[in-house]
Amino acid sequence: MDNRIDILDSMFTKTTEVLRSVASNQHGRTTPCGDFDVAAVLNHIAVWVQVFESSVNDTPLLFDPVTHTVTTDWADIFAASSARITDGLRANGFDRPMTMTSSPLPGEFVVNMLLMEYVGHGWDLCRATGRESPYSDHEADAALTAAQAILQPQYRGTGMFEAEVNVADDAAPMDRFVAFLGRDPRWTA
Repeated sequence: MDNRIDILDSMFTKTTEVLRSVASNQHGRTTPCGDFDVAAVLNHIAVWVQVFESSVNDTPLLFDPVTHTVTTDWADIFAASSARITDGLRANGFDRPMTMTSSPLPGEFVVNMLLMEYVGHGWDLCRATGRESPYSDHEADAALTAAQAILQPQYRGTGMFEAEVNVADDAAPMDRFVAFLGRDPRWTA
């Protein structure tokens, strides 16, 4: 079995803890992620984890992810959906196409998106709320490798991903990962 499923499982647990740690009085804080404040990142995480769950498990998605909004219970939604993602990947692997909204994508691409998405947005929330990132160097390295495989130049400059930030060659794995996404590792709220 591909060890990325184990990395995802660990990362999902840590991201759930990050979501649970966000206080309601922090929702309006800015984040390193473009124009997203904390509430927008929470919504994005809770909506799209359900899209990924639908994709991995080949089940119908019952809402439009572009217009759907989640305003409470982000951590519970994330924990339940991410557990079903892990279970689906363990049961069915990812050497198969998976449909995200309406487009079939290689399963490998979907797994890479999962690694990049939730380590990146977990870090965004940690920075915005003054919490230390819980992700290990191994998880950050896996997220960076995933991002390098799928983040093409045409996706940069969108607010979600900007131009790569220069960091030292010996920078910490998390710093290298977020810099690759176009975030400044030194960003503070």
